[in-house]
Amino acid sequence: MPFRRSPAYFSKMSTVMSAPQQVVLEDQLIPAFRAILADGPAPSDPAELELLAATLLVPLELPDMPSDVASAFFSEIEQYDDQGAAGILVALAALATGEIATSARTSAQRLARGGVTPTAIESVGASTVREARRVARSDAELLVVLLGRPRTRRLQVAILGIEHEETEGALVECVLTPPLPRADARSMLESLEDNVHHAEPIGIDALAERATSAARRAKDIGVALGYEAAIAMPIIARALTGDPAGLARPETVPPWEDDDAELIVDAVEDEDHFHELSQRLLDELERWARATCPPEGPVWRSADFVASTMLEWKGGYSDGYLGRWTGTDLAEFLLDYFPRKVSVHRDTLDDVVDCVIAFLCFLHDRESLSGEPLEVLEETCDALREDFQTRAMDRSSHGLAKSLVMQMLEEGIDPSDAGALERWITDYNERSRAERHAIIGDPADRMSAQKPPTGRSSAKRSPSKTDRRAQRAARKRNRRSH
Repeated sequence: MPFRRSPAYFSKMSTVMSAPQQVVLEDQLIPAFRAILADGPAPSDPAELELLAATLLVPLELPDMPSDVASAFFSEIEQYDDQGAAGILVALAALATGEIATSARTSAQRLARGGVTPTAIESVGASTVREARRVARSDAELLVVLLGRPRTRRLQVAILGIEHEETEGALVECVLTPPLPRADARSMLESLEDNVHHAEPIGIDALAERATSAARRAKDIGVALGYEAAIAMPIIARALTGDPAGLARPETVPPWEDDDAELIVDAVEDEDHFHELSQRLLDELERWARATCPPEGPVWRSADFVASTMLEWKGGYSDGYLGRWTGTDLAEFLLDYFPRKVSVHRDTLDDVVDCVIAFLCFLHDRESLSGEPLEVLEETCDALREDFQTRAMDRSSHGLAKSLVMQMLEEGIDPSDAGALERWITDYNERSRAERHAIIGDPADRMSAQKPPTGRSSAKRSPSKTDRRAQRAARKRNRRSH
């Protein structure tokens, strides 16, 4: 389902609230909506329709969005004049509130008068709690809920995490699965009983009360939830309270600010974990590339090497957040670190920027990319491409080790051959001052050659290791009010 997890759409939409109305419509909302439907018609399943509608509502419900934008946007949907468009409008009307709900309902009614109505219309907005479990600890609790609709055997699983120790009962997690076969949904619920002995049933009234209190607390103290909560909350709120606005809406962070906790590592203090994590990412990248990229292209040739240098820089020289990339990071990597430190043949050099983009796309597809939106990072890479080539080819940009390695390669010496390396260094130190100067430049001329270092520098240490769950909760509280 292209709309289930839509970080690209969300990233665009979350930046449009201050744009002029016409720009919002023509440059953001309408193109994004068309892109969502580009892979096929709108879904007919009511749960999938609601997920799509909730995704579309994220920008429309921003506080400063002009009310006329929603009406114009719904008119655009109405022009599709088919059951899919009718279903989207009905779902929007069920999950929105106020003028937005009224506009969606008006557009849906116009299509209905023309004989266009969605299938299973009675199931849209009709989800209810079928079963729920509560896992309670002194510092946190987890609410796991099965949501169902009339005349369908598929269920959705809603998961709400409430933290007690530092936030005194604030909602810190809110996610909703796509519709699943009943057996799969129930297995998620029953796994709690297999793994957690104190999971207990919870009634709808108590469930609604705890969810309402936790959402209100999160909003009051400024907890920021992950972007998925913006999509999940109106659906969950309607199922629990009968009102899509029945749960307070805490702030949500766009996906590029929500770091993947599994990809945070201190390469200096935990080198083994860094190498294990890097290798796992490189293995996944290879599988992704084979399924995604044309054979024999730059990604197949060089992505493993380029990605390994990106991870090396992130882990050993930068912040240790392997999934977090910004334009500043890319500029430092491409214009400073790579030209100074990384030795490659000329044909590999031509692949580097394309492989950087591919690695960012891979992180995006595995939902691990944070820092800045993918499209912004791609534009940054393209803007840096020419400067990167210039600096990478300029010997004055090379560090001492790279200058030596590049000279070895030019002379046909394999730096990985220990014997050949020793002989070449002995020969180099016997060369004239002018010959050495031509290779390593004047500042290094006074130095005798040494073996190029094989380990990572720790000039800039990564963040200290912390408990992953505590770290994620801390990011969720990053907007606590004072």
